[in-house]
Amino acid sequence: MRFTLTALAWLLMFGGLSLYIHQRDRQKPPPLQAPVQQGLAAREFTLELTATFSPEADPFALQGDEAGAAPLVVRTAAQELYRTENLEPGVALQVTPVHGLVKGRNELYVEAQPPVSEAGRDHAVRVRLLQDNLVLVDQTLWGQGGSSVAGTIPFTLEAHGEESHEH
Repeated sequence: MRFTLTALAWLLMFGGLSLYIHQRDRQKPPPLQAPVQQGLAAREFTLELTATFSPEADPFALQGDEAGAAPLVVRTAAQELYRTENLEPGVALQVTPVHGLVKGRNELYVEAQPPVSEAGRDHAVRVRLLQDNLVLVDQTLWGQGGSSVAGTIPFTLEAHGEESHEH
């Protein structure tokens, strides 16, 4: 009788554990796949950047640190879009074409280093995404007290070029 109860207890524990694992694995989300560019390949997007300062490399960045070495960097989740050392204050810089945008949710990450000589001032970078002179995204990122200007701009691209913000 003891042997039967022990075997039954083991079967219940093993069966319960295997049922739990089976149910848990069924509820997992499907693995992430590379985004498919549906309907956006034929479009040409323009990224427009306007800063209130002339970005400079961070003098406190570690040697060999690629992110800290560039005064202005713009990237999407998948790739770096633009990196520059020359940007005049108040002059709009246009980057065409913009690669890496997909139908659906997108994000632009912008980081710019203001000059050390302007350490006590607030700085801004205006970011605009255009398609055929139609403004899809228009947002300004701020850095206060001389800190770097950095931020993420989320947006959604629809199939026909309509855009909606997600804040």
